[in-house]
Amino acid sequence: MSLQENNFELLEPYLPDIAFYRSLGNKMPARSDKEINEFLDENNGKIKVAWENTLFNAAEKKIDLNKVELKEVIYYDPFIHDDQSEAMVINYTYNNGTWDDLQFIVNRQKGKTYLLGIPNPTRAFSFADSSLLASYEARINLETSRPEFKKSLEDQVKRIILSVKENNSAAFAENLIYRGNDENRKWKSALNLNDSLEKAHANDFMARVSRSIEGCENFQTGEINLERESEGIWILLPANCGNKIVQFAFLKVGDKVLLGDIDAREK
Repeated sequence: MSLQENNFELLEPYLPDIAFYRSLGNKMPARSDKEINEFLDENNGKIKVAWENTLFNAAEKKIDLNKVELKEVIYYDPFIHDDQSEAMVINYTYNNGTWDDLQFIVNRQKGKTYLLGIPNPTRAFSFADSSLLASYEARINLETSRPEFKKSLEDQVKRIILSVKENNSAAFAENLIYRGNDENRKWKSALNLNDSLEKAHANDFMARVSRSIEGCENFQTGEINLERESEGIWILLPANCGNKIVQFAFLKVGDKVLLGDIDAREK
């Protein structure tokens, strides 16, 4: 709305104020009201500059903001060491297309939303990603943050380890993503054990996993992490094993979570 009306003042009720600063308690340095106001003025000034850059980007591309229609708002928390901030991704429609290049950093508390930052103002209205990767990443983040997802992934890792120890290539291959040369399938589909070449790849990968978990009897898993790479959003599950850490790396394909890589390193 503020962009459509070219009126930054419409955002002022959502900008951090002294009450918000105080609500953070000891997470923020102790300051006088004057010092807090100076700090907030500087921070909110940066937000205004980013807002102006967003507006400039739209004007430069001759975008009619009155034709931009809000479709969906997704909140998620990618900030591992910051429990005060959330990411907000906005899905919108424009000229018969759906886009998600409007992203913000916010804080929600007591029924109020504070705007903390606009991290990528020049990306807004760029129409560069029709795959809606930002929305996909947000949904993956929400899904993987659920305790039942981690429990399911831990159970899958146990099955993978058991299949390796039993040298059961068929059971092992059920958990693998295709990593071959077919670009239409690479990182996008499950491995096909009926194909002789893919079966050979599965056996090679099983040998690699076997070397990675060698000497490991008991695993203690850590927190799930996500990494955006060219292949997609990697779901990483580290496992503490004796004197090394083994990291299992998965990609989601449809409703399946498939193993695509593994890494083992000494502590």
